[in-house]
Amino acid sequence: MDRIVPGYSRGRVNRAGWALARTDSRAPKVREDLRVLNNWRAAHSFPLNELHHRLRALAAPIGSDTIISQRLKTTPSTLAKLRRFPRMQLARMQDMGGCRAALDTVAQVRELHEVHRRAGWEHRLVRDVDYIDRPKPSGYRGVHLVYRYRGDGNSPFNGILIEDPAAHEAAARLGDRRRDRRRLPATRPQVQRRRRGMAALLRSRQLGAGSQEGCPTVPDTPDNRGELHGQLREYAARLNVVERLRQYGGLIRNVSTLTRIGAYYFLLERRPAEAMTLIIPYEKDEMNQATEDYMEAEEKGRDAVLVSADSIDDLRRAYPNYWLDARIFLAEMAEIL
Repeated sequence: MDRIVPGYSRGRVNRAGWALARTDSRAPKVREDLRVLNNWRAAHSFPLNELHHRLRALAAPIGSDTIISQRLKTTPSTLAKLRRFPRMQLARMQDMGGCRAALDTVAQVRELHEVHRRAGWEHRLVRDVDYIDRPKPSGYRGVHLVYRYRGDGNSPFNGILIEDPAAHEAAARLGDRRRDRRRLPATRPQVQRRRRGMAALLRSRQLGAGSQEGCPTVPDTPDNRGELHGQLREYAARLNVVERLRQYGGLIRNVSTLTRIGAYYFLLERRPAEAMTLIIPYEKDEMNQATEDYMEAEEKGRDAVLVSADSIDDLRRAYPNYWLDARIFLAEMAEIL
């Protein structure tokens, strides 16, 4: 496998993050800082692969339909996080590389969490956060484990942090992108209230009103399902949600795919104006080329992400937003309404 090693000191990485978070990333003078960021991000690929393989092996006996995927954090998401947390160091960002297991039930997530913790391996667990017991304000639920990589001897990858979450599959599929949220005709607090209400209602349906699997309600949402239904109907009518999502999802009719036997990485580039999502596959030893193409796409302002999954079908299921695929969400809405 093509290994990209860290080419800069952690101090230089942190300085690049500090500069980029305070500068227009399109300015020519920050080109070198972007190179530092891109190299640091790409260097997560090798340790990320190790955790990915381990996660797949542990999840296989638990759920036959489990989706295992991995991704490197996009530059816009990285810079947005650095701006939200000005004291954060880029070299210590815990989700620069992440792999995910999306399972069918919360019980399966709990089982995988326990198996993962008991597995015993050389990498050090540095963070274990349960967003099922303590849902995020957005309504997100899942379990996140963060590991510090430990290789042989003086491995250049030692110390790199990798996030390894497990999530209820429906919750994972209903995520949206920050840039899409800005299109809603409402202020941020209003949008957050609507998202929390929808999340609470979906979880109450999927989890048997929440209590059967011991899951607390989403923060700042009513406990009464009738009240939640009323809120959802109001929001759906005010925003014309169902029709807008159907029209939006109808944009993508043809997906350009370049299939290749042995493909391991995929560069997904969403192009709504052209009614397509471009998928470019790479083999394991083409990480350098994949990284260069990824950086070029981001520099041109394209909506791109570099990911890995076992098949094109798993890619579509793990990243439905790149197909503008709202069918799961719309089916749940239809049942609720």
